[in-house]
Formats: sequence, C-alpha cells, structure tokens
Amino acid sequence: MKSTTAATDQPMSANINHVPRSGTVRTNGQELFYEIHGDGPPLVLVMGIGYDSSLWTLQQVPVLSTRFRVVLLDNRDAGRSSRADRPYTIADMADDVAGLLDALGIQRTHLLGLSMGSMIGMEFAMRHADRLDRLVLAGPGAAPARSAVDPISIWNWVKANDPSGEVFGGQQFTWLFSSAFLRNQQAVQETIALLASNPNPVEPEAYDRQAQAYLHFDALDRLSGITAPTLVIVGEQDLLTPPWVAREVAGGIPGARFEIVTGDGSSHVMPLERPDDFNQLVLNFLAE
Repeated sequence: MKSTTAATDQPMSANINHVPRSGTVRTNGQELFYEIHGDGPPLVLVMGIGYDSSLWTLQQVPVLSTRFRVVLLDNRDAGRSSRADRPYTIADMADDVAGLLDALGIQRTHLLGLSMGSMIGMEFAMRHADRLDRLVLAGPGAAPARSAVDPISIWNWVKANDPSGEVFGGQQFTWLFSSAFLRNQQAVQETIALLASNPNPVEPEAYDRQAQAYLHFDALDRLSGITAPTLVIVGEQDLLTPPWVAREVAGGIPGARFEIVTGDGSSHVMPLERPDDFNQLVLNFLAE
C-alpha cells in the first residue's frame, strides 16, 4: 500500500479530534471522500457496488453516531471520490480503508460493510487484522468468482447499454428490495426520486470497474484467517445474497455469529427497509 497523506495536510499520526469532519484523503492513487459523525469508538461504514455513502445517512448514521464516531467512506469510483484509471481488486479497496485510517489518525476501528462493502470488510480483516476490533458483514458473499452467472454481471451489461437508466433501476429494485416494498408505490416513487437526486451518479465505466472487482472476488477458502469477532446479518428475503450464501460466509469465519432477519422488508437492503432491527443487532454486537 502506498504512503498516505490527507488532502487537509493532516499527518498520519494526527489526533482524530483535530481532523475536519469531512474532506478528501489521498491514498493508493485515489482521492477518497469521507465524513465523520458523532464521537466515541471509531466505526467505518462501507457501502456496496454502485452507491456512495449517502445511503448510510438515512437510517444508520442518526442512530449509530450516538454511540460511535461514524466514519463514512465513498469507495473509489463512487460518489465524491475519484474515478480510477485502471482495473483494481477488492483487496485494493480494503487498502483504501487502511489508507483512510492512516490519514485520519485512527489506529483501530470497528467496520460495517454492506454487500460489496462486506467483501471489502473481509479483505480488510485479513490484510489489516491489527487495525480491526469488530466486524459486521451485512448481505455478504465470499465467492462470486465461482459462479458461472452472477446478477452483477447482468447489471453491468445493462448499465452500459441502458442510456435512460430505467431498465437498470428496475433490475436494482427487483433484486434488492422486498416484495412488500415494491407493492408500496409511494415508497418506491420516493426512493426513485431520492436516488435520482444524487449529484454524483456512478458512470458505466466506473460501475464496470467495481463490477469486475466484485465478480473476481473469492475469499471462501481464506475466511479462516479472519480473527476479529464477526457478526453476519442477512435477510430472509435477500435475493442477491440469500441466507445460504451468508451462512457459507459465517461458517468459514471462526466463531462468527449468524443472524437472519425474517418477515416483511428482510431484503438485501434491510438497513433501509428494517433499520430498527438492523441497527439494534449492530449496536448489541459492537457493545459486547
């Protein structure tokens, strides 16, 4: 991993109390945008493919920031972070997290990852074990590279060949949200409007680079190297990473706890559909 400097000229050993609450960090050849909310033990939130960290601010930040110093990160090729100029791996993105910690003066942290963010969390746990306290993996999959066909490969093709974005959006909603949500037309329209208002949408080329990193990821035979206490959370109705896939992840991590949320809204984006249940599981686990 390359040496890290903050765009705000903070040294690597900076006290996080003196770091700006938002800004950019230069690491691994990328400019990474971050925000800090609340005070307490550090907790880094890592979002999934194609989305930036603003989705965490809807339901997670208001609750988690009452107990933790929540650090939001826009992954490379997403949101307000820079666009990459070459292919990369999930391991590279895990090193981005370590670089951010260096620049912010954070030695150790909890980490919560959703979907591709959970893959980044797995790699971070194996590559930077000394920097991690507790790990929460939501909707995780450890080996998409082993599948002959993966929904992400289909989404990637649609993203590149759907100028209006309507088909891509339809695919996302069908796979990510629950049936109960899709039947709530007002909620769907409000969510579409929210996503459409994002001033930093991910371009097809950037999405393709994230998708290739996702599709080539295979950590299944290495999960025993994760030593941090780990919680795996999955929704009963998750279509993208169904419970058996998440259970496979939990089974590979020594001592991992496995939680299935059942009932309406237990989709891949359960943090949005079932925030109270999700946040409580996270808080209870991190409080231990």
